[in-house]
Amino acid sequence: MKILIINAGGNILSLKNILFHCGFEAKVYDGEDILSDFDLVFLPGIGSFDKIIENLNKINLIQQLKKIYHRNSTHLVGICVGMQILFDNSEEGKLEGLGLIPGNVKKFLSTETKAGLHMGWNEINTKKFKDFDKKKFYFAHNYYVECNNKYIISTSNHLIEFPTIVQNKNVIGIQFHPEKSHKNGINLIKFLLNNIVNVN
Repeated sequence: MKILIINAGGNILSLKNILFHCGFEAKVYDGEDILSDFDLVFLPGIGSFDKIIENLNKINLIQQLKKIYHRNSTHLVGICVGMQILFDNSEEGKLEGLGLIPGNVKKFLSTETKAGLHMGWNEINTKKFKDFDKKKFYFAHNYYVECNNKYIISTSNHLIEFPTIVQNKNVIGIQFHPEKSHKNGINLIKFLLNNIVNVN
């Protein structure tokens, strides 16, 4: 399996290491790679919505990423903000997202100091990925995705119930950090890699 990691402002080394631990080599995008040449493309993101979009614009990847949706032979997995930019827009910024999954990104609202920040371990609820139901993963985000239930694979609760894994055809989004989630993260990555053609 040919795997590519896009460095648009994410935890590249940790993700590459966990993939290696799972028995897979991954290449980091070098500016000349063609995304459709790969079976799986990871898009991790840390920071702001607009900053990730700006970084992708700088390396001319917006159109290539949008075309992945029409190529069943290539899967795209967005992590954290990399998941959020898969959607149409965000309250965090002014730029348009990739629009690969219909929906919007909203800010956690609370009157309590810093309660809007969701950081730490939390369990996910899922009927589709049964082996991971009630398993805990590591989160670090202020914003969450709002979309149609047909795209939602798992949810978690923080102030509200929100999507944590989403999918539209060959495009998958993961809100938490599997690369920081120890054994459960490793098992989830293995599951995606070993069942990638059956995830659709």
